[in-house]
Amino acid sequence: MVVVSTAPLEYRTELACPPARAFDTYTDLGSWWDPMYTADAQTFTGVRVERRLGGSIVEEHADGAEYVWGTITLWQPGMLLSHSFLLAHETGVASQVLVRFAPAAGGTELHLQHGGWNEDNLADRSRFTDWPVLLEGLRRRVGAID
Repeated sequence: MVVVSTAPLEYRTELACPPARAFDTYTDLGSWWDPMYTADAQTFTGVRVERRLGGSIVEEHADGAEYVWGTITLWQPGMLLSHSFLLAHETGVASQVLVRFAPAAGGTELHLQHGGWNEDNLADRSRFTDWPVLLEGLRRRVGAID
């Protein structure tokens, strides 16, 4: 029997900007999210984020299709963001993403934890090892804004 950990997946990266800008850029998900990690890369047009506690995160496509990624459960601009996450969850049971933005010598240290794993969604956990690829898109976007 293979035992899969329920521990959060954790990733850290440095961003060359202050935490407030890192937070704003992160929440502009559609500007840096790789379309290959969506329902249809060919029709992907962006991600709508209702920037508030309880706000929705919705993937949008040119053909009008929309896919709810989750709901914002913690909203502290420039510091903390947490949201439920349904993207690529075949089980239909959301996980939870928590992102911390901390001042660092080069700008901001971003610490992402992807957790909320339980017996109902644990089968989906192995799909989320590409966060470093996605976060590189965020790093490039922050660099492009400078």
